[in-house]
Amino acid sequence: MSTGVAFGVVEDALRNLHHSCQQGEGSCSLEDDPGLRLGWIEPGVLPTLDAVRLTNYDGIMARRSSKRLALGGGGQWLELSLLVPAPCVEGMADTLVALGSPGVVEEPSAQQRATSGGPLMARLIAAFPMEQVTERLLEEVRQALDACGLEHSARATLSMQLIDGGAWAEQWKRFYRPFKIGQRLVIRPPWEPYTASADEIVLILNPGQAFGTGLHATTQLCLRCLETLSETRSGARLLDLGCGSGILSLASVLLGFAGACGVDVDRLAVWVARVNARLNHLSKQVTFHTGSIEVVSERFEVVVANILLDPILAMLKPLHRVVVPGGTVIFSGILISEVAQLQRELSTQGWRITQQASQEEWAAIVCEEA
Repeated sequence: MSTGVAFGVVEDALRNLHHSCQQGEGSCSLEDDPGLRLGWIEPGVLPTLDAVRLTNYDGIMARRSSKRLALGGGGQWLELSLLVPAPCVEGMADTLVALGSPGVVEEPSAQQRATSGGPLMARLIAAFPMEQVTERLLEEVRQALDACGLEHSARATLSMQLIDGGAWAEQWKRFYRPFKIGQRLVIRPPWEPYTASADEIVLILNPGQAFGTGLHATTQLCLRCLETLSETRSGARLLDLGCGSGILSLASVLLGFAGACGVDVDRLAVWVARVNARLNHLSKQVTFHTGSIEVVSERFEVVVANILLDPILAMLKPLHRVVVPGGTVIFSGILISEVAQLQRELSTQGWRITQQASQEEWAAIVCEEA
C-alpha cells in the first residue's frame, strides 16, 4: 500500500533533524501546490485547509494529507509517544511525517526536564496504520531518537500502543480551541464558533495547515509586543521574517498596522500563509513571498523575526537595510539562556535594546538602531 511519501524524503528529514529551523530556497503560489510536487499530498487529492502538513514549534505539530485521515480513519493504528529534547521537536515531527504518520501532536504544557539541569524535553504523539508498520519503520524512528539524544546529551524515549483509527483522526482537534492573547486578539480555528466582544479582534487559523498556531510562547510574546506597538505605530507597515503560517503578519493588520509583508524560505509555509490570508480576507493588505531577507527591497517601520538564535545572528547586519530610521525590530524564538549572547551581538551590530519580555523558557527582545 502506497503511503504517498516521496523516495528520499525520509533521508532529507533525518538530515534536517539536527537543524530544526534550517530552510531551503524555492517559490510557489496558490495555484502551484508544493505538496503535490513534493509528494506530501496523494495524487488525485486536492489540497484543502486540512490537507497540508504543519511543521513548527506551535502546539499541534505536523500533518500530511491522507485519504484515511480525511475520511476519519478506521482499523488499528500504532500510536507512538516520544519524549525528545525540545530543540529536536520540529525535526522529529518532519521525520515522523516523512515516514507516513498523518499527524504529529506536541502535547500542550508537556515540556519538562528529564533530570535536574538537563535539557528541556517535549512529548510528541504520532500514529501509523498497522498495515504500514514494519521493523524498518520502527528502526528509522529509533535512529532519529538516538540522533536527538546524542546531540543534546539526553535520553530520548519511545513508547507504543494500539489505538482506534477514527479516534486518532480527530484527536488533534481537541488541543486547539479559541484562545485570547493579550488584551484584544483571539485566535480561533474555523470549526470553532466564537462570539467576540466589542473590543476583541478575531484571527482565524487552521492548525491542520499552519506553521504557527499561536500556542507557543514565542509566538505569544511577539503578538503581545505587536499589540503594544500598535498603540503608537498605527498605520505602520510590518516585515515578518520567517512568516510561517502568517500569524504575525495577519495579526498586525488586524491590530491596526497599514499592511504587512511576510517572507519564508519554506515554499509550503508561504502557500499556507496565503491561504490563511484568504481565510481572514486580508490578501490585499498582506503579501507573502518565498525567500529570506535578501529578497526584501523595501524598508519597514516594524520588523519581526520569530526564528532561532543562529539565523537571527546572521541577519543583524542586513537588517539595517530593511528598517526605516527610527524603526523597531522584534526578535523571538530565543531561549532565556541565549539572551546574553544576543545582547552582546546586538550592541556590536548597531542595535539598542528598548524592551525585553519572557514566557516559560523563551524570550523576546525589542530593539532600535543605536
